[in-house]
Amino acid sequence: MNIQVTYEATTEDIVASVTANAASRLWLRWAIVGLWLLLAVACLAAGSVMFAIAAICFGFVQVVNITAGGRRMGLKVAPRYVGSTTVTLTDDALQLKSPALDRRIPWSSVNKVVHNPVAWTVLAHKVGAAPLSATVLKAPFTEAQRAEVDAFLARLPKVGHKGQVQPQVQAQVGAR
Repeated sequence: MNIQVTYEATTEDIVASVTANAASRLWLRWAIVGLWLLLAVACLAAGSVMFAIAAICFGFVQVVNITAGGRRMGLKVAPRYVGSTTVTLTDDALQLKSPALDRRIPWSSVNKVVHNPVAWTVLAHKVGAAPLSATVLKAPFTEAQRAEVDAFLARLPKVGHKGQVQPQVQAQVGAR
C-alpha cells in the first residue's frame, strides 16, 4: 500500500470525528440509564419520590453529557489537525503532517483502530514510549482507497477494531 492524500482539515471535521467516536458507545449510555433507573426504583421503594425524580434527571443529564463531552474533546484536539494535512499510508507506517503535528506511527505499534463514518482514528502504544494517536479523515480518499485502507487495517495483527464496517456490508454499499 502506498497512498498519499492532502486535504484541508477544519475544526468541524475533527469535532465531528471525535463526537462520532463518543456517540458510538451506545452500551455506555444504556448502562448509565439503567443504573440511574435502578437507583430511582430503589428510592421509590424507600418512599422517597423526590430522590427518584432527581435520579432520573441526573441520568438524563449524564447521557446528554457524553455527547457534549465528545464535542469538548474534539475542540481540544482539533488545533493539532486543522489546516493543510498530508497523510501518507505505506506498508510500514502512517505518516501525518499538519501545521501543528508531524507524526509517524509504525503499523507494528498500533493497538487499536476506531472506525466511524468521518475518520479512522489510529491508536498506538509501545512499551516504554508515549501513546500516539492520529485521526485521518476519510472524505479526501476515493472509494477504492477507502476500501484498500479498510482491508489493510483489517489485516493488522493484534489490533482491536471498534466500529468497523463488516466486509459483507461494504460489498452491499459498493454495489449501489
